[in-house]
Amino acid sequence: MRILLAVTAAIAAAVLASPVVAQDLKVTVAGRDTVVLTPADVAALPRARATIQVKGHPVVYEGAILHGALLKAGVVSGERLMGRYLNQVVILRAADGFSSILSIAETDPVYRANPVILADTVGGKPLDAREGPYRVVVDGDLRNSRSPRGVVAVEVKAGF
Repeated sequence: MRILLAVTAAIAAAVLASPVVAQDLKVTVAGRDTVVLTPADVAALPRARATIQVKGHPVVYEGAILHGALLKAGVVSGERLMGRYLNQVVILRAADGFSSILSIAETDPVYRANPVILADTVGGKPLDAREGPYRVVVDGDLRNSRSPRGVVAVEVKAGF
């Protein structure tokens, strides 16, 4: 019985530690078309590093800048991001059903110096099956509760 438990635990650890297979990312902007970004599309976006605190220690992620993915879907940005456009929220949807929300301004470099990224690596290694295919990381956050793992879709719509 102990051997069976040990083998099961070893298999589960190996599966969780293995890099996740990259997959498409669905990006929807209300009032515009939905785009599906392939792993190659995401890899071609401008990249950055972002650091968050995990259990009191800084962890460095790297990946595509979320703003670049939003631009591909037609989001209004930069100097035009004001008024009714500034009222929008970005909903980050994970494969496990978890969602996190950012204001559109938090993703735009005109409003925020620190990047929000679609991380595909952590510590220089690909994300494992627990975190991937993408983890949204808000650089500088003191808590990682706005950094969902397993992100498969991003939606932009009016906040209220």
